[in-house]
Amino acid sequence: MDLPGGVGEPFDVIVLAGGGARRLGGADKPALEVGGVSLLDRVLAACRDAASVAVVGPPRQVSRAVVFTREYPPGGGPVPALAAGLTVGSAGLVAVFAADLPFLDAEAVTVLRRSLTADAVLYTDARGKDQLLAALYRRNKLAAALEALPELRGARLFSVLNTLEVTRIPDTRGATTDCDTWDAVHAARALVATRLATKAKMEDMDDKKQLADWCAAAAAELGLTGHELTDADLDAILGLAGVAAHNVLRPAAPLTTFLAGYAIGLRSSTDGGRGALDGPIAKLSALAQAWDPATGTAAGPGRGGPVAGTVGGSVAGTPAATRDASAGGAVGGATGATASAAADSPAGDSTGSGGR
Repeated sequence: MDLPGGVGEPFDVIVLAGGGARRLGGADKPALEVGGVSLLDRVLAACRDAASVAVVGPPRQVSRAVVFTREYPPGGGPVPALAAGLTVGSAGLVAVFAADLPFLDAEAVTVLRRSLTADAVLYTDARGKDQLLAALYRRNKLAAALEALPELRGARLFSVLNTLEVTRIPDTRGATTDCDTWDAVHAARALVATRLATKAKMEDMDDKKQLADWCAAAAAELGLTGHELTDADLDAILGLAGVAAHNVLRPAAPLTTFLAGYAIGLRSSTDGGRGALDGPIAKLSALAQAWDPATGTAAGPGRGGPVAGTVGGSVAGTPAATRDASAGGAVGGATGATASAAADSPAGDSTGSGGR
């Protein structure tokens, strides 16, 4: 099946990364970071499907294999840089990008490839201006256009279009937004930071929903409909798992949470219900925090030392308790006072306030 435009054809990429950045005070613009990633690496990531990538500019550390080359003479402008980039690779299609496009992505590159029906296809910005450094060209046509220029050095980039049939696409996603000024750099950083924070929040919400859906399905499978875990239950159990994994061993996490559930199940036949999570979780969390892997024993009341009292949202001011909270061990479902009481109560009793 034929794919639209040039999507089925191999393509090379030329990235122009040798400008003087005068409006940035001569800063190394391609190396400036946005969202913890250099501008150049952001452009390279968008070109992950390219057969080869030529970066026209000084060599620097980059995230993928590229060929560095320089225009002649160095600093001669974008047209000589374009000619230098064309000496790298052999694919029939050549994408050309500036090195300061923080929002260029693989989708924007694919749109160009899909839309190639003439000698070249390029994006136009919000003002309708042609973006020749966000474009895809047929190699032979671009080479002929450069050959037709009387002189490369100092030539205007727009003169390359004089002999080409060009398709234009409005940039509706901001892929051609560049970072020519410090204001633009700061704006890009702020926008990327907002996007990353939103993405992390959405991923966290998605994880919680998947856990809740799975637990509901598992409860139904086990005949526990009507006894599903609440959000507070999930937080408490996951917190206990974090404490056990951090203070004992990773495999202790599932075993410890199983033992907590097992204790609740045994008690349910005598108290008329499934029992409270707080008591077993408080006891096991305190035991895990006091655990000494070297001796295989725990320090605590009657064991030669105090048990750290942190379970249930209130963290006691001990080093062990603080460390556990950072590992996800601040366990919901009981107050700190209740948890301490539960840890000291006889086995099998529950003094937790979260009884069900």
